[in-house]
Amino acid sequence: MSDDIVDQPGLNVNLTLANWRRRILASHPPLDDPVALAWADTQAHYAIPVRYAEQLIDGVAADLHQTRYTTFADLATYAYGVASTVGLMSMHIIGFSGPEAIPYAIKLGVALQVTNILRDVAEDWQAGRVYLPQEELT
Repeated sequence: MSDDIVDQPGLNVNLTLANWRRRILASHPPLDDPVALAWADTQAHYAIPVRYAEQLIDGVAADLHQTRYTTFADLATYAYGVASTVGLMSMHIIGFSGPEAIPYAIKLGVALQVTNILRDVAEDWQAGRVYLPQEELT
């Protein structure tokens, strides 16, 4: 959901992301907000650190301002925010929440995001975004 927010024309993305942040941090989400209720229940049931959801929103927000990356390390930082955070949250749900699982979740997230980037090179180029590191293109 949050990944698609930045691609919707005419949407006040900063406001939408701020609303998502408020919703995930709410100790008692509104009863008429099924997504926030589901998140609160899942987060509490599986003891998912809320910082991962916050980092996901930060990663999506970065997509609004950063359209090119100089190094793979720069790209990996972005990929952590938009993909590794999902893996870190998921590992709690599937039962691998020990500290030894963290590096694998992070690396898997980066690998999946790079795969997504490679798949979407033409589409991203048309949108004015080049996720491939500049140092790799020279």
